Formats: sequence, structure tokens, C-alpha cells
Amino acid sequence: MNGTGGFLRRILQQRMLWLVSLLYLWAWSVDAGKAAAALDFGLSLLVSVSILIVAIFALVGLIQVWVGRDLIASVLGREAGLRGLLIAVGCGAILIGPPYVVFPLLMSLRKLGARWAVVTIVLAAYALKPQMLPIEIEFLGLSFSLVRAGLTLLLAIPLGLAVEWFMPEDELS
Repeated sequence: MNGTGGFLRRILQQRMLWLVSLLYLWAWSVDAGKAAAALDFGLSLLVSVSILIVAIFALVGLIQVWVGRDLIASVLGREAGLRGLLIAVGCGAILIGPPYVVFPLLMSLRKLGARWAVVTIVLAAYALKPQMLPIEIEFLGLSFSLVRAGLTLLLAIPLGLAVEWFMPEDELS
């Protein structure tokens, strides 16, 4: 009973779920056909994203079990020094995928000993999106794209160190 009660309590606390449900009820009252089409699209998107999320959580689980805390701490922790921060810039710059993939991965690395600066630097450098640079250059110009990319990478480390300075060390450890 406690398991079911806990599950129901968590469902009742999901404000976004209730808001979306109310919006669908409103949409249904306005135009049932469009509401049904929106619900169909949303459910198909949920299924496709759920498959990816399950795969990512499985990957995060493998990392938690197979990659040792000592390895992560030595490569991405405080003892890695500047080398770890530069690795974070490089990894963030080449990282592809949606944020719901990146956040669980970074949380897993943090729990394994990566420092807050590394997590922040990866997220900052993740904004670079090298695969999008040709499109950015086409629409916004080469000068803009180079300046933005350069500043994104240059400011990632100072930003990471600043965020780390504000974060309590014991959080997520």
C-alpha cells in the first residue's frame, strides 16, 4: 500500500502534468479534432523520446558501475587541474544530443567525482554546436560565428570556476 500511495502522491505533485491535462481538456472543448491530433502527435513524440531516454539511463547506469570514481576524479576532478578543465571544454564542444541526454550524463559524472567546474564547462561549451556552425555562418556571417564560438570556448573555463566557487562542495557527492 505504501508503494501505491507514494506513487499516487508523486502523481498529484506533478504540476506540469496537471497543467497540460487542463490545457488538453480546454482544447478538447474548443476543437476536439485538433485536440485529438495534438494528443496523437504528443504521444508519438513521447514514445520516440522515451526510447532514447531509456537508452541514455542505461548508459548512465553502465558508467556508474563500470567507470570507477578514482578514474573520474583523476581525469575530471580537482586533482586533474587545468587538464581536466580543458578536457571538459573539448568534450562539451563535440558533445551532440538533446539536453535530456546531457544532464543525466553530467549528473552521473558529478556523482563519480567530476568537479562542478567541469559540469559547468561542458554545458557552456555544449552551446558551441560545431555541427551547426555552417548553418550559423550562412545566416549570421563568418565573423559573428567565429567571435561567438571563440568567446563561448574562452569564457567556459572562467564561468565554470565561478559557478564552482558558489556551489557547496558536498552537494551531489
